[in-house]
Amino acid sequence: MHTLSLERQGETIVFLSDPDPAAPRCEFEVHITPGADGPPPHYHLGQEESFAVVTGVFHATLDGAEQRLGEGERVTIRSGVVHTFRNGLPDQPLVLRGAMEPALSFQWALSEMARSAIRGGGSWKHLSLLEAGWVLRQVRGEYCTAGITRPLHHLMTGLLAAVARLTGRHRAVTPRR
Repeated sequence: MHTLSLERQGETIVFLSDPDPAAPRCEFEVHITPGADGPPPHYHLGQEESFAVVTGVFHATLDGAEQRLGEGERVTIRSGVVHTFRNGLPDQPLVLRGAMEPALSFQWALSEMARSAIRGGGSWKHLSLLEAGWVLRQVRGEYCTAGITRPLHHLMTGLLAAVARLTGRHRAVTPRR
């Protein structure tokens, strides 16, 4: 088990097992403080992500459609569906139990981007673009940023990864196993 806390973001991610890209699934918990946002809009390729609400209200946006889920409710986000989420209550924490199927490089990529955001100040807004570009280039068949086309996403992450390599910023990222 390992924990990543983005304090300024108000988000804590707890991975429930060691990284294993060959595993059929990666299980984790997400804790979001009252009123806080989760990750920026994104989508996964070749993976399904599911969430079960342990406590609080999960406010999700899936391909532009808003959903509110309460304790005990679940949602599965299919491959290619743009999504983001936040804590839907201003006065209660949100705790989610999640899984990514198959695991692929999800745990490594999310951990490295969270570590970069933590080093930068503790929120996703503080994520180093060069480090993110390096990580996203390594998982280019698994994850895409929403709001831009896949070819543009691949071009941008390729350019960021090249600059990260040239400047040595790629060394801040733990190599993928």
